[in-house]
Amino acid sequence: MTPSEKVAYLKGLAEGLDISADDKNGKLLLAVIDALDSFAASIEALEVDSADMADELDSLGDDVSFIEELILDDEDDYDEDYDDDDDESFCCSSCCGCDDEADYEVTCPQCGEVVPVYEDDLSFGNIICPGCGETLEFDFDETDEPDGED
Repeated sequence: MTPSEKVAYLKGLAEGLDISADDKNGKLLLAVIDALDSFAASIEALEVDSADMADELDSLGDDVSFIEELILDDEDDYDEDYDDDDDESFCCSSCCGCDDEADYEVTCPQCGEVVPVYEDDLSFGNIICPGCGETLEFDFDETDEPDGED
């Protein structure tokens, strides 16, 4: 039996016993039943909210597991593809150029800093000087390669 059903039973008993609010004892008993009715309604609302939150938490847990699986699978693939103990030229990422030697160097006309330019940078058409923030634009054709590098 739910709390509301129990309170409804008590209300029925009070009516069956002809308890009225006219005397002191009846007034007290009816006030207690009303308080119990409020408590029962609150408890049932909390149970509904709790069930909704449990469902939402389960859903979020499933989402987190899915994302975790994606991330861990990617890291596992990364670890299998790149074993830095066996490869002296291992780089943390093939596109960052952190350990690669620059393909070209340009001197910034604004601050004079020599800026390394990598092959991948050429497709962007410009780079930002790390010294002064100036945009260095360039136009590179495959025909512009130095002799002997066809």
